[in-house]
Amino acid sequence: MKNLLFFILFISSISFAQTKFTVYFDTNSYQLNPSELNRLDGLLKDKNLKFIKLIGYCDYRASNGYNDTLAFNRASFVKGIIEKVTNQKQIEIESKGENFEQNSDLKLNRKVEILYEVLSTEQVLPMEDYNGLSQQVSNAKVGDKLVLKNLYFYNRSGLFVPESRPVLEELLKIMLANPNLKIEIQGHICCQMGTDVEDTAKVRALAVYKYLINNGINKNRLSYKSFGSSRPIHTIPENNEQERNENRRVEIQIVAN
Repeated sequence: MKNLLFFILFISSISFAQTKFTVYFDTNSYQLNPSELNRLDGLLKDKNLKFIKLIGYCDYRASNGYNDTLAFNRASFVKGIIEKVTNQKQIEIESKGENFEQNSDLKLNRKVEILYEVLSTEQVLPMEDYNGLSQQVSNAKVGDKLVLKNLYFYNRSGLFVPESRPVLEELLKIMLANPNLKIEIQGHICCQMGTDVEDTAKVRALAVYKYLINNGINKNRLSYKSFGSSRPIHTIPENNEQERNENRRVEIQIVAN
């Protein structure tokens, strides 16, 4: 009986054990490069995960204080992506800086470890509704602008996060069902006035443009344009994350219908 009880407790501990996934960073960077973003994207496609803790690390080639801050910023960057994609909050962050057993291959020390649990299907978090775009388009007239709500990208990139797929697929269906519809895709950013050297707004508008073309929409029905931060909904600097999200947006303007 004692052995049976031990076996049951052992199996239970396996069922709820934390699993680890690691992403790696470039030197002195707290943002993931496109390759690592894609790897993280693959993890986040699994909706049956509960994220527990993020641990940031650095190699030893700087001061201890600098490395502590950089490791914390790396974990915070990953936390921001996970929160946006999964809507899971209150994920614990820990910074180990350089204070761990360093690997001789330095690139393996520049990392964030993601600790998570696999949930049962009953615990899956519901996906937020993406806002009935079809109805908006059907009521729109030439010149009207519509925000593609719940269209999100990884930080300062044109890479869609998984939660963006419903609104992209809905926009594609609308274009296929309305062969006379022509749109201009307009990108906007938040948080800073003046020139954006990376022109993130253009990169994101272009990403939507390419998505539609790659799925059979004639490019003669599409155009794209960047407005940068020149047309914010809320005054910059914004007061909170909601205002920043509403400023960093992609809109479509009806050109012909």
